[in-house]
Amino acid sequence: MGLICGQRPPKLKIGRVPRGVNASEPRVLGDQFALLVSSVVDYAIFMLDPAGVIVTWNEGAQRIKGYTADEIIGRHFSIFYSEEDARNHKPDWELEVAKREGRYAEEGWRLRRDGTRFWASVVITALRDETGRLRGFGKVTRDLTERRRQEERRDAEREAEAARLREHADRMAELEHTKTQFLNLASHELRGPLTVIRGYNSMLADGSIPAEQIPAVARILDGKLAQIDLLIEQMLETARLEHDSFDLFRDTFDLRDVAQDQLDVFRPISPRHVFVMSADDGPLVIEGDRARIGTILANFVDNALKYSPEGGEVCITTGRRESNAFVSVRDEGFGIAPEYMALLFTRFGRLPTEQNVSIPGTGLGLFLCKEIAIRHGGDIAVHSKPGSGSEFTLTLPLKRIVRPAR
Repeated sequence: MGLICGQRPPKLKIGRVPRGVNASEPRVLGDQFALLVSSVVDYAIFMLDPAGVIVTWNEGAQRIKGYTADEIIGRHFSIFYSEEDARNHKPDWELEVAKREGRYAEEGWRLRRDGTRFWASVVITALRDETGRLRGFGKVTRDLTERRRQEERRDAEREAEAARLREHADRMAELEHTKTQFLNLASHELRGPLTVIRGYNSMLADGSIPAEQIPAVARILDGKLAQIDLLIEQMLETARLEHDSFDLFRDTFDLRDVAQDQLDVFRPISPRHVFVMSADDGPLVIEGDRARIGTILANFVDNALKYSPEGGEVCITTGRRESNAFVSVRDEGFGIAPEYMALLFTRFGRLPTEQNVSIPGTGLGLFLCKEIAIRHGGDIAVHSKPGSGSEFTLTLPLKRIVRPAR
């Protein structure tokens, strides 16, 4: 091993002098080897005495560890280890392994002079003379911090890719489950209104419905067709959300007009209910997708009718609150218990009550309403009490009208 700052290595067995080399040249070869070791800058190469005290120091050691030869020679090499490793006598254990097995090698964290850590490849070799007596240890350390960082980056990238694949697999499983639910719901929910339509159509065909009852039958059929249309629209909208193809068509319109449109659609469907409209006097101009805002109100009114099967008042109210417009639909139906509120806006979120078992529905309507409201910068609130009905309120930002300067 090499020397620096006037230090001489212990007398080690050099071996036989190669043929063709003058016997007086070993000292010269040793000096040249010492010069080579001391000049290496990519590796810390130094010697320890049998107790682990540093006795030589090369330029690579100074560059990697930050100590000059004057600062470090004579100190125990445990200075390069963390306090915990030093307390656990890890440096002494490494020397014992090297002494017993001839060498010790590992990769681990070591400390620089400034207290920073670096990832080191360490090899400690036991040095013995020709009699086999231990004369010290040669220690070679290489700074592999950058390689470790690259490996950690690659590991992080692999883990991120694996996480993306797991997420994709979970997403595919969820979509498959959703598709199954769609099919089950569609077959169940469509069968009811289609059965009614088919029955009345058969009766119309054979003339068993008197002429004076045909207008009433037509209203019933219109209601069933509206149910089918709403179901299909809910399924299509949910599919668009799943495939990120949910595009909004921006338009400017009065929210009161949309509320009136839905009132006109549903009033003929349910003669048992009394429809009341309470509209704000001033305009409620908003910007958004008129058809989809209509879908929200259609779901509100449809739920109000379904969940108040005994009839009663259905009140539609429009107005403004500060910079927002709102429209609410209130019924006098079953109401909703507080513990079921969290289910309202989830996909397929049907309320698990005995009253709801016989009421048709996909559990998609309010989920879609919430998504549409959020995409318009709005929200939906619910106020309900079991046995006292429910009120659903859609809030949307009013369109900001820029007045021309005078």
